[in-house]
Amino acid sequence: MICRFVFKNGELFGESIDEYGDYLIVKVAADFLAIPKNCIENVDEEGIHITEFNEEEAKEIGAKWIEEKSKPVTLEELEHYKFNEE
Repeated sequence: MICRFVFKNGELFGESIDEYGDYLIVKVAADFLAIPKNCIENVDEEGIHITEFNEEEAKEIGAKWIEEKSKPVTLEELEHYKFNEE
């Protein structure tokens, strides 16, 4: 369900970029919102259609997602994925 347009009330709302537990991470302008998956009412060829949700909670959980996803990568992690080889 990632890389899909997200619609709310029939209008383009944002773009899905990740799944985070029971949430769909949606980029809306400069914000990342964590929308509960139970707010997804339909998925079709046009995109993902969502219902109303708590925007404050979505912003808080979205900020937590950003914090987790933006951790620096260690040299050990790079070696594990073989990024240190030429």
